[in-house]
Amino acid sequence: MSSNDEAYLASLRTHAAETRTLFSNPMKPKRERMVVRAYLRCLGIPFTEDEIASSNDEPVDVLFGDARFQIRDIVGDRLRAKEWVERELRYQAARTVSDVKDPYIPSAAISLDQVTKMVANALAGKARHYAPASITTLDALVYLDLANSHLWPLEPTPAAAVIDELTRQCWRSVSLLAVPYGVVLMASTNAPEFLKTKAGLILNAWPGPDGWFEP
Repeated sequence: MSSNDEAYLASLRTHAAETRTLFSNPMKPKRERMVVRAYLRCLGIPFTEDEIASSNDEPVDVLFGDARFQIRDIVGDRLRAKEWVERELRYQAARTVSDVKDPYIPSAAISLDQVTKMVANALAGKARHYAPASITTLDALVYLDLANSHLWPLEPTPAAAVIDELTRQCWRSVSLLAVPYGVVLMASTNAPEFLKTKAGLILNAWPGPDGWFEP
């Protein structure tokens, strides 16, 4: 095995170990801040790192200006921590680069209408868990993290019935992060101004090919 191959495998092992740690329970606040960071970048909202703060005031997960984000991930049937444990073990056992190659699986398109229905279903349980008076102060932010999928087409707009359902759940606002896109699905009159001005738009403001989540 060449020195380049050895360096490549070493980088994969390091990345897998760091990612496995990231998906552990103690790292939940960091993951939530990462979601907000990526979301703001997709929307084109400028920020400094100290403006994105974890909250100790349940049910708020992350504070940013006037926004009080409650974070929810949609991952399907994935067990992300388990995935990365298995990947780390495979990388550690690898002796050649061919040992770590994954089969090609094409990405499947998911429409905004389909995703918005997923968002409404994912938030329904949270809405039942908290009192309506509490929910009306929360800005729900849902991160779509399904394997081998992408948001497309970007039109038409979500069905009105689904937006009505989100409104009935009493959220102050509901947003979607589906990298590289950020979407404010609905925002009530008392939502933060930066969310109201972006409502109904599918935005991809981050100029880079990656780096949405990094500080």
